[in-house]
Amino acid sequence: MSAIVIRNLPEHVHDALRTLARARGQSVEALARAVLTKAANDARPTGIDFERLAQERLRLGITEDGPEWTEEMDDPAFSRRVLGLED
Repeated sequence: MSAIVIRNLPEHVHDALRTLARARGQSVEALARAVLTKAANDARPTGIDFERLAQERLRLGITEDGPEWTEEMDDPAFSRRVLGLED
């Protein structure tokens, strides 16, 4: 596992982290790890980037739309089958 050192952390920030960690029953290190993990996960793109999708369709020369959306497509089991996640 990787490690980092944070230099020049303002004392009031460190005090606030200690207080918050104590209130949560954890160490400052565990709190920092949780906060940094959440920040990294929140920074990941989620959902469909329709603008990027449209650009890729143009780049690949795809000009026609796919099939009409049906109620069956809302079924998670259908998605798993299409993606090959089920036998």
